[in-house]
Amino acid sequence: MSVQKAINWRKTVKKYDENKKISHNDLNLIIEAGRLAPSSMGLEVAKLIVIRNKTTKAQIADQVMQGNIAKVKEADTLVFLVGVNPDYLLTEDFLSARLSRVEGISAEKLQEYIERYRSYFEKSAVDLKSYVAQQIHITASFMALQAADLKIGSTIMGGFNAPESDKILAELGYLDVTKYHSILTMAFGYYDEKTEGTTLPRLRISTDDFVNIIE
Repeated sequence: MSVQKAINWRKTVKKYDENKKISHNDLNLIIEAGRLAPSSMGLEVAKLIVIRNKTTKAQIADQVMQGNIAKVKEADTLVFLVGVNPDYLLTEDFLSARLSRVEGISAEKLQEYIERYRSYFEKSAVDLKSYVAQQIHITASFMALQAADLKIGSTIMGGFNAPESDKILAELGYLDVTKYHSILTMAFGYYDEKTEGTTLPRLRISTDDFVNIIE
């Protein structure tokens, strides 16, 4: 499927077919799309917690908006997109892990890069929590588009109880809240084609309202 066709195909799913499963290969393609998504300054502040276990999904379903609870339970896969905590982002531990990947970098040059990045974030007007959230949304977009290419539906959910979700994920051993916090959840699965209203027509403002092109 072309990118344009995938974009036109995708609509948020209102009801999933809980009997249809995503193959491991297709799920890996969706995960890989998120991993390879653009990342500001190459810092890759996003991580994924992928939940396929029905019991675990049921434990956390009540943390999303009322209208999405059934989707979380019925969808084959639930993904939490978590981002780096601002305090952890500025640590030598995190910055070193990201910046040391440059081939042939010396210890001295690495330390110089760490200080440069840290200084930029500390002195600029960048709100680190917003900065991280913006990166997470880019990751989600790539994952949704890859899913659409495979004709797998998705629901992107920003309305959920993040603190309580983080608490549950931490208690289950899936999240280190000293380093990461949840920002978005995504459900993935196949449309329930037998039920009317599974998807709704996509309404968008006109192109003229959307864009102002300055030649």
